[in-house]
Amino acid sequence: MSAIEIPDLLGRFVITTLTFEDLASLDGEELGSASNPYAVIGLIIFASVKAGANLNSSSRGTALKSKRLLPDTSQTEIELRFAKPQGGFGFFYRAPHATLLKVTALDSQETALEEAVFRNGEGYAGVIRAIAEIGCVRIVARIESLNPVEDSCFYIDDLSFGRDLKAAF
Repeated sequence: MSAIEIPDLLGRFVITTLTFEDLASLDGEELGSASNPYAVIGLIIFASVKAGANLNSSSRGTALKSKRLLPDTSQTEIELRFAKPQGGFGFFYRAPHATLLKVTALDSQETALEEAVFRNGEGYAGVIRAIAEIGCVRIVARIESLNPVEDSCFYIDDLSFGRDLKAAF
């Protein structure tokens, strides 16, 4: 349906928001299928935890940090997998050395539903669909940096997602 750049556009859904502050003690650890504190709510995250990331989000503190796709590439990724398809999602991001941030919404069989490109180094990104069909989200950035060791990542914070529409919609 459409890419979104402000969180208010998720207002038509009953949303869940994860600030990641509960993950601060896991600073530097990788999340995935084996280690995932949000599996109980049907969300698997493939990313690292970064305490003190201080994004321009509501919670500001702890965030998710991208992981390099392949060791010798300049692309990094965060992947989100939902047990139940969602109608929309959004998050704050910071990607200071990225040429662009590409967000792909896929269904549960990993068929691409929609792709959105965000070009600012910091902001809000998300996608809303007409029906709840988003089973997976891939967020990929190509990092252009003079210091690939320190600057080869991006961060997301305050992830919001929703499946059911509010009664007024």
